[in-house]
Amino acid sequence: MKLLLGLKVALSMAALGLVTATATAQEVNFAGKRIDILVPFAPGGGSDVYIRALQPFLEKHLPGNPTVIVRNVPGSRSIPGANQFQERAKPDGTHAVVVSATTVATFVFDRSKVRFQLDKWEPILLSPQGMVGYAAPGLGISSWKDLPKLRGQQLTFGGQSANSGELRYILSLYLLGFKVNHVWGLNRGPVRLAFERGEFNINYDSTPGYLGGAMHLVKSGKAVPIFSAGVENEKGALVRDPNVPELPHYGEAFELVNGKRPSGAGFDAWMASSRMNTMMNKGIFLPAGTPKPILEAWQRAIRNMLNDPEFQKTAANVIEGYSQFIGDAAKPIIRNATTLTPETWAWLRDYFKNEHKVTLE
Repeated sequence: MKLLLGLKVALSMAALGLVTATATAQEVNFAGKRIDILVPFAPGGGSDVYIRALQPFLEKHLPGNPTVIVRNVPGSRSIPGANQFQERAKPDGTHAVVVSATTVATFVFDRSKVRFQLDKWEPILLSPQGMVGYAAPGLGISSWKDLPKLRGQQLTFGGQSANSGELRYILSLYLLGFKVNHVWGLNRGPVRLAFERGEFNINYDSTPGYLGGAMHLVKSGKAVPIFSAGVENEKGALVRDPNVPELPHYGEAFELVNGKRPSGAGFDAWMASSRMNTMMNKGIFLPAGTPKPILEAWQRAIRNMLNDPEFQKTAANVIEGYSQFIGDAAKPIIRNATTLTPETWAWLRDYFKNEHKVTLE
């Protein structure tokens, strides 16, 4: 029921201004064509799993039932693949790219080093995903209520880089006052296996990854969930993740550990990172300059996909009940996630320099 409610909310939002399919959208036909969807990450990661779950439904609902090919172009924080899409993708509806939280963070923090223009691409579907943090029981904890016991202990975390999709979690740990040793250059899948082997004692997964891949660690007593990132409600307030309502959101975790609610420049920076990493966690984009009829055809296919009973049977493994944002409904989210205030930028610049020896330009 929760999943269907999320879909209904999303569909009602997406339908604004698009009550009926336009004739131009109906005229677009991809029959006999190949749709190339670029994933700027290695096979098996979250972005790859996301698009491969949607792939057969895109073939089913895009006009003309084209063949949809998923192509992986892995590389440093998704930069090579995203750059390749920027340079080669044609605005004819046959080229799309999967954007992840890491792609967003790279675009925001490394603009002088990337050639892709994410803020110019056309959003087709934006799929928020939450985050669940967990720790090893060897740290002396048995539930999230023991979170204050982690203060003063040496924690070890592995991830891709500080200025990537890891930001919302490492910033959470920093603001909680935890002592963390970071090991960089690792993807989520290998990190979870390393955690299971005892090489790391604190970790996180996206909510789908946690429910689908890490829950067995909790059930076997090898991991203790400590908090979720939470999600923003319609008023911009942080609330519990509807998929893990038993866990405190980050604001509640902060209050538990520090005895007060989070506030100030650090919390503003955390909220900015959450918008990048949660609200823009996954998405499908077409190139800038794609004609309106083609955009409408893709948007209509996405709405039909979300309404497809067969898709709804498997959607819990893909979108986890969060509202989905289609077309123009996604643009305010993208703008908020990729535009930082001068105060937030200054705070993050000092944080990256002092804690991670990373210089923001």
